[in-house]
Amino acid sequence: MRATLILGAGPGGTGPLVWAAQHGVLTSWLASGLTVVDAGPVMGGTLGRYIINSDSLGGVYLEFLRAPLARDTFACMAEDPARRALEQMQSDFPPLSLVDRYLHRMGAAIAQAVIESPGGEFLPNTTARALHRRADGSIVADVTSADGRSSSIEARTVILALGGRPRTAVAAPIAPGVTLADLPADKIIPSDQLMTEAGRRRAVAILQRSAAPRVVILGGSHSAFSAAWVLTQRMPEIGFGAGEIRIVARRQPPIYYESLAAAAADGYRATLADVCPKTQRVNRMGGLRGDGREVWRRLNGRPGCASDPRIVFVPLNQLAASPPAARRELDEATLIVPCFGYQASTIPVFDERGRRIGLNADRGGSAVGADARMLCDDGRPIANLFCIGLGTGYRPTAAMGGEPSFAGQANSLWLYQNHIGGIVYQGVQECLAEAASADAIRLRPRSGGGLIAGYGMPRGAR
Repeated sequence: MRATLILGAGPGGTGPLVWAAQHGVLTSWLASGLTVVDAGPVMGGTLGRYIINSDSLGGVYLEFLRAPLARDTFACMAEDPARRALEQMQSDFPPLSLVDRYLHRMGAAIAQAVIESPGGEFLPNTTARALHRRADGSIVADVTSADGRSSSIEARTVILALGGRPRTAVAAPIAPGVTLADLPADKIIPSDQLMTEAGRRRAVAILQRSAAPRVVILGGSHSAFSAAWVLTQRMPEIGFGAGEIRIVARRQPPIYYESLAAAAADGYRATLADVCPKTQRVNRMGGLRGDGREVWRRLNGRPGCASDPRIVFVPLNQLAASPPAARRELDEATLIVPCFGYQASTIPVFDERGRRIGLNADRGGSAVGADARMLCDDGRPIANLFCIGLGTGYRPTAAMGGEPSFAGQANSLWLYQNHIGGIVYQGVQECLAEAASADAIRLRPRSGGGLIAGYGMPRGAR
């Protein structure tokens, strides 16, 4: 039986491993018996499929390399070209294609550490299909390799890091009686697809059908403003007229600034509730950054930037108050881009009796609680099943910093490699310690001889 099974080796799944390397405990964790499973051939994720730039500065990706205890693990990255390129962009927003190459080099370093450890194992090109809890609290994963062979892996703890999937919400009303389900599917491209080269080409083909192409972007998140950036900066084939890119959202998004003074200089109203007490940055967790931020600044005529008349902001309440206007807005759109955020990708989880466990994530709720443990649909945590990565709905704790006004979920590679990664690691170690204690009790001889029957279950598993 493995001590830990990590399903997914993208930015989320490697986060706790990077945290462990920074704190000098990766070697001991691997030695306890750790298996990493990923559907791809290498560790590192699939950010390279996106044609946008990062909304984190290049220097953020380099921070873990400076941890003294992590130097041996990542020594092979010292002269890596992607690392050198990021060093030249420490104060800029690098393209995700570069970030992807860097993360794959980081993933190769982690994979090497895993494979070289007597207790480590990496299974690439392998897909997890389901999880089954056992009466003793362990979890068995059904996995399938690229050649179609099925097998099982039993572990004391499991970390689910399968990435996020866009929320579709096709049945959700935009206005009374008006939903996306009523519209032609061939004119709808979710933001996650639009920001890929294949999605961009499909969008161009749709938009070229009209002499006056119009796009409606539904949502006011980071994805919505990134979608607007793609439309205006990555589609030279399309000439949009004034007001032909329409961002429909409930409210204007929060915007990131280095300080209250910087916000005031840009004409942005911020209060102390928007300031992170640890860093003094405005909207540190929830604010728009990078290219999306610049789209917002042009849209709102901020100092030092040229306005872009092609993009307009449409308050959702205006459309919600008038279903005919909402219907007309969508009917007249050549292309509709839903930006409803992400939810965690999951696989079926079954209890010891073979009954499927309802997951909060599958109901559209947060996948995890403050301890990063997977939540059932009734709010109870599964003690030894953790989840990390995009769309989990993780709410940062006060110890992590961030603005008091932030009520969203934390989707940040830096947090995965630091605070959240640490919470997952500590939770895993708690489960392993409890399992070891239960083993000791089970194997302790009775005064009259024999063994104590039964098996202690991890906290919260009963």
